[in-house]
Amino acid sequence: MKLFQEFKSKFSGLDKALSEMNSFRKFRELKVDLGDGANLVSVTLDKEKAEVGKYQLEIGQLAGKTSLISNGFEDPNEATFGPGYIRLETEGGETTQVSINDKESSLRGIASALNRDLNAPLRASVIKDSSQPEAPWKLVLSAKKEGSGNQIQTPDFNLEGGTEISIEDQHDAQNATVSLDGFPIETESNDITEFLQGVNLHLKQASPDHPFVMSITEDYQKVSGKVKNIVDQLNQVLQFIVKQNSVDEKSDTTTTFAGDTSLQSMEYQLRNAIQEGFLGGEPGQANVPIIHLTDLGVEFEKTGLLTFKEDKFNKILEKSFDAIAMGISGPNGFAFRLRSILDGYTRLGNGMLSIKEQGIRERIKQIDNQIEDKTRLVEQKKQQIVDQFSKLESSLGNLQRQQQQLSASLGGGGGSVSQLLGG
Repeated sequence: MKLFQEFKSKFSGLDKALSEMNSFRKFRELKVDLGDGANLVSVTLDKEKAEVGKYQLEIGQLAGKTSLISNGFEDPNEATFGPGYIRLETEGGETTQVSINDKESSLRGIASALNRDLNAPLRASVIKDSSQPEAPWKLVLSAKKEGSGNQIQTPDFNLEGGTEISIEDQHDAQNATVSLDGFPIETESNDITEFLQGVNLHLKQASPDHPFVMSITEDYQKVSGKVKNIVDQLNQVLQFIVKQNSVDEKSDTTTTFAGDTSLQSMEYQLRNAIQEGFLGGEPGQANVPIIHLTDLGVEFEKTGLLTFKEDKFNKILEKSFDAIAMGISGPNGFAFRLRSILDGYTRLGNGMLSIKEQGIRERIKQIDNQIEDKTRLVEQKKQQIVDQFSKLESSLGNLQRQQQQLSASLGGGGGSVSQLLGG
């Protein structure tokens, strides 16, 4: 059972490797080359949606958010503004009113009250501006969202204290501008989801009049890494089978699966799958190539294991990526064929591994029952011997008592009687 569980565990790695190549887009890997634009923008791809291509980009300006700074005050902790409220309004007409109590009527208290209100469209902080030493403490307000549609109007401070707070300077919100192949596009955020299908942009720096090329291509190294992983996982299964069948006159076949027909059948099916030909396109199309893994660098060694020539695979992959990808991960490809074979092994209930494990467990149960039966017989035999010993002890005790009685009746002359009784 321990040996079987070791063998069964090898299929989990193979199953996971297959899940990464069970369709063309899962098998495919993409990479982005930004050239001179690497410092201006970062890109993330959804490989199942994105398409290969080249695009010219130009970052005209970044999206900005509303920011405001107040006049200065001598002490940020002095509650001199008094109770009241602050009214905030966005460009779209949404209004938020934040109440200020008497204890919060300091510069830091106002900032805390604004930050505590989850509906407020901005964040507040208190900074020290040493260029104005007599009143260095100022309130800075920054909008939570970028883009001109999220512009915040000048706040209305309705506070009852004698000290007035006002906005000293303000920066307005703005949209980002990006040129795609010469077409200007505006966006409210510097994080642009689905800028192109499956392509997300994060704008880092504006650089007008400095276009750059974004190139999306197949990542051959990652693709070949997936094939190598499949080969490695298959080798673990094949190595186990080869080891079980490597026996000689000194081998203890009672502790192996030597000669097991199910393992031999498995090895036969796996080897055939490696050497089969698979369609490198849709069925019915003209001139569809037949893809053989043995032509791509996946070959059998004399040991019975597989070897993968990655350089050979990459060179062929660059020349005809689509055909090879379809031959490996298409609906009639190698991955589909290997999956159907594995399902026959790993399927719950009636899969070969399940049946094999059930048979082993039944054999263990039979052995356990035999052990119980033998143990019960031993206990019975033991009890019989104990009972016989008890009877013998009782008989000896009776003989000893009779000896004593005879000795007493003969006036101590029981030496001859003792000798007769073995005393």
